[in-house]
Amino acid sequence: MRTTVLLLLVIGILALWLNPAPCHAVPTQFGDTGLLSQPSAETLDAGNLSFGLWLNHSDGDGGSATVAPVALTLGLGSFLEVYGTYPNLLFNDDDLASGRGDLALGFKARVLGKRSSPFKLALDVQGRRSVADDPGRDGVNSYLGRMIGSYRPERFGVHANIGYQGNDSPRDVHYDNQVLVGGGIEFYPNPRARLIAELGYATEKEKGRGEEGEAMIGLQYFASPHLTLNLGVGVGIADASPDWRILAGMSTTQGIGTYFVPVPRLIQPPDPVSAPAGAAPDTEELPGIRPLSPLLAAQAQPRALTGVELHEMPVAPTASAPDVILTAAERLPQAEGAPVRTRGLSPLAPMTSAPSPVAETIAAPAPDESSQEAIRTYVYRKFRLPEFSFGFDQHSLSDEGRKAVSEIIADLRREGRWFLLRIDGHTDNVGSAQYNERLSLRRAIAMGSYIAGHEGLDPARIFVKGFGQDQPLADNETAEGRSLNRRVEILVLLPKDGMR
Repeated sequence: MRTTVLLLLVIGILALWLNPAPCHAVPTQFGDTGLLSQPSAETLDAGNLSFGLWLNHSDGDGGSATVAPVALTLGLGSFLEVYGTYPNLLFNDDDLASGRGDLALGFKARVLGKRSSPFKLALDVQGRRSVADDPGRDGVNSYLGRMIGSYRPERFGVHANIGYQGNDSPRDVHYDNQVLVGGGIEFYPNPRARLIAELGYATEKEKGRGEEGEAMIGLQYFASPHLTLNLGVGVGIADASPDWRILAGMSTTQGIGTYFVPVPRLIQPPDPVSAPAGAAPDTEELPGIRPLSPLLAAQAQPRALTGVELHEMPVAPTASAPDVILTAAERLPQAEGAPVRTRGLSPLAPMTSAPSPVAETIAAPAPDESSQEAIRTYVYRKFRLPEFSFGFDQHSLSDEGRKAVSEIIADLRREGRWFLLRIDGHTDNVGSAQYNERLSLRRAIAMGSYIAGHEGLDPARIFVKGFGQDQPLADNETAEGRSLNRRVEILVLLPKDGMR
């Protein structure tokens, strides 16, 4: 047993140095993702490995006790995780007094809600085996099943769980089966800190010892996307629990990580050359707001996109810019007879300064769908959406991706220009080149179909291209580099010399 524990410890320490990267779910001291001790309906991302090392000191009628639990968590899919914990690396006899004396192996499946959904529901099953110096209580098995619900719309979250634990009885002692309930709340004052309050309760296990229950408040700090620091202080609220407890620990996750590093938007300053001849430079600016592109400098009040982490790339939108050639083969595929839905706004072409609330027929010159001639264009604006716009290894848009696309189209709608779109998909080099090229194209098509079906843009003006792993932005040898390379870029294009 000690050999196994030491092996787990070595694996966990190595994980600190193997370039881990950020995830939505943070494991508890028991290995299941959640708060400090209470689980949530979150699950670790596919292929991610998390290691946690904790220090747990308590004091009560049974005396003071100090244990050092260690936990490992593995994401098996987009909604599955398996986890395990060993109660005490100190190998002392404090396990029973601390109330943390079980070796556990568990499996959690999210059964309702996507990773980006505010509400989620998960089922958790777990096997436990007591570890104690008392031969009468060592090696006793327990079996736990519970349902977990989580609601987290933005920076605030609520979690609750209810379960049933069947306990085998050790020699000369009778253990009752238990009903377990618990939950907690969380609040993120900023992206790198999480405040936690949680409560756990269980009915009586050993006759005469009473019920178990604790309340705890704590703080988690994301020192980096790879390292989470934990601190909690708890009090006992039932007879069988210690009077108070102090919990401290650290965990590291390899894969998607513990939080997203905000990606700054690159805003190109206004081009003074574009100002009318003889006009005085406009030095009046709104605090913190700059135009999104040089061509917006001459328009009305400058404005910045809000609500999403968009990354607009600086471009030089002039007719002398390099050509972007659009071909008929790159036009967005459409199911025959599929209707194009609008959102109650006028189509993006033609545009007026005040869009009508009633959809109209597109009257601006559009490329002939049956034409095989190439179209010469240049890049007017360019947007880059990061990897969380899609699920891991998936081509369907996430809620974040849909929101980002809607923000972009709303901004383009306000400009009042006629344009074409080309959507470029890119991946890292994990997997075969053929697989990555297909995945990148499918993601581009999914985004183009969303724009046509939900934002009212004529699909004949949308082009898609999958580059796969051929145009990396960063080194694919690092997790950060691979994350940057997994992206979709939206090119807003204007035709050169009219439509060709």
